[in-house]
Amino acid sequence: MRTFFSLQSVFRTRNLVLMALMAALTFVLSQFTIAIGDTFKLLSLSYLPGAVVGCLFGPWAGVAFGFVADTVGYIARPMGPWFPGYALSAMIVNFIYALFLYRQRLSVPRVTLAHISQTLLVTLGVNYLWNIIMYGAAAGTFFTGQRIVNNIVQIPLHVFLTWMFCRLARRLEAGRISHA
Repeated sequence: MRTFFSLQSVFRTRNLVLMALMAALTFVLSQFTIAIGDTFKLLSLSYLPGAVVGCLFGPWAGVAFGFVADTVGYIARPMGPWFPGYALSAMIVNFIYALFLYRQRLSVPRVTLAHISQTLLVTLGVNYLWNIIMYGAAAGTFFTGQRIVNNIVQIPLHVFLTWMFCRLARRLEAGRISHA
């Protein structure tokens, strides 16, 4: 457990550069979200870089990445007032991905548990609280009701993409794919 929470892999130059590139990719992917209405996201792939960072570099990297990606993303394209709770949510999401995927056998059931856990704890849990604080109880309930359907529909696709990209990232990290 001691090496699981080690900071050694986080502060290597190569890893910091890779995490910065993944944060930029998070921002780019968030621009291509397919939305239906103001609150219902049909498809967003902006979670993938955070899942890969948690999978490759562990919980501390995931937490730092979540804060930086959320905050820089907001500064680059603000939508509504900034609220620190959403940065905390991004940190928790990436921590959950790291708990399930870092130094673990990458399997579809494990990735499914990671997605279900982050959906229940963050998307439908603490984000519900943030929505109530920001917009009131009725709006919080409305947003959460829409997100339940949205997340149930997206879980199979998210699980497949997370499994595929984490597997690819691990192969690249291990040097099993040649740099042609």
